[in-house]
Order: sequence, then C-alpha cells, then structure tokens
Amino acid sequence: MKIATLCGNSLLKLNLQQFAEGQEGGEGGAGTGQETPPEFNADNLTDEQVAAIKEKFGLKDNTEVDSIVNARHSRWQEKLEEEKNEAARLAKLSEEERQQALIQKEKDEFEQEKAVFRQEQLLVEKGKQLQEIGIPSAFAARIQGNTAEEAIKDVKSFKAEWDKAVEAAVNEKLKASVDTPLGSDGKGISNNPFAKETFNLTEQGRLFLEEPEKAKTLQALANKK
Repeated sequence: MKIATLCGNSLLKLNLQQFAEGQEGGEGGAGTGQETPPEFNADNLTDEQVAAIKEKFGLKDNTEVDSIVNARHSRWQEKLEEEKNEAARLAKLSEEERQQALIQKEKDEFEQEKAVFRQEQLLVEKGKQLQEIGIPSAFAARIQGNTAEEAIKDVKSFKAEWDKAVEAAVNEKLKASVDTPLGSDGKGISNNPFAKETFNLTEQGRLFLEEPEKAKTLQALANKK
C-alpha cells in the first residue's frame, strides 16, 4: 500500500518518525533541533509502516489518516517558520546587544519587585507608628506618604484629627448619658461609619474605644462594598 493512496500527493515526502514519535518529541524537526526532517520516499512505505501510523493514532480509515497527517504537518511547518523568524531577529543583534537587552529586562523586573516590597514594608511601618500613639493599625492605609519621613509627618496630622474625633465622641456620649439613654435617638450606628457614603471619623473613634470588635466587623463590611 502506498501513502499517496492515504494522504494525497501533497505529502509524498514526510518523515515517518515525525508521526510515529511526534507526540513525545515535539512537532517534527522543531522538537529534535533539526531545521528540516530527514526525507524518505513515500512510495517505498510498506503496509506495516502505514498500519503503524494508524495504530499510533488509533485511526480506523484512510480519511482519518489523511486528516491527521495534514494537520500535524501543517503545525510543524508553522512552528518551523516561527523559529526561523525568531532566529532571524536575534541574528540582527550582536552578542553584546543581546546581553544588554537581557540585563535590562532583569533589572526592570527587579525594580518592580523592589517597589512592591517597599510599599508593603511602608504600610507595616505606618501601622506600627499608629499603634505607638494609641491608634489602631487598621488606619495605616489612610496614612499618606511614600517614604518613612512623609509617613511620620502625616501620622502626626492624623493624630491631631483623631484626638479631636475622640474628644467629640466622648462629649457626645456624656451628653447622651445626661439627656437621653445612649442610642435612644435611633441613630447609633445604623449607618456604617466606615462606609464611603456615611463616613464618620468621630463614630469610628468611638467604636474603636468602646466596641472594638464591632468596629472591626463594620470596617470589614465596608471594605467588601
């Protein structure tokens, strides 16, 4: 039996090894490092060789053989063309230019990773600074500044704002305890003071002082929105 009977005259010179071992070794010559595969005369294929192709891919009839041979050969040609184009592009660069391009790429990636790490460390440092002055570290994200010095400056400003909010919360509580039972005005925390729409720093301070667990819960709910 001749392969031309199965696959058509357009594929008279294909590497049988490409189809017998192609799945493990890659697509044709591209998988073995050869630019082009060894050729053979398809007219000399034996019935056993054709049967081996069918058995390898579980094919039943000649139409299936023709389909898979054409498909695999087409993919191999596309892969080979891509590799030739890439080789041509690299050939235009000198060895020194290739090394410089590689070094620059690694440098850029390193700088990006370093910048992310610095921001993470700075956020931790902001949280520590807040805790040292009695403010929950959960407010670290609100502290501005891209350096430790800038963060310290903003922490001081935030501390002044925080103290005013706490004082207002205490005064409000004292007033409520004299005039009306706490929360009897119906306002309480029905509106989440951590939510963007109902943001209230005074109420946040009161909650962290009096009901820290509830404050954390409301803060988590606000962050989900």
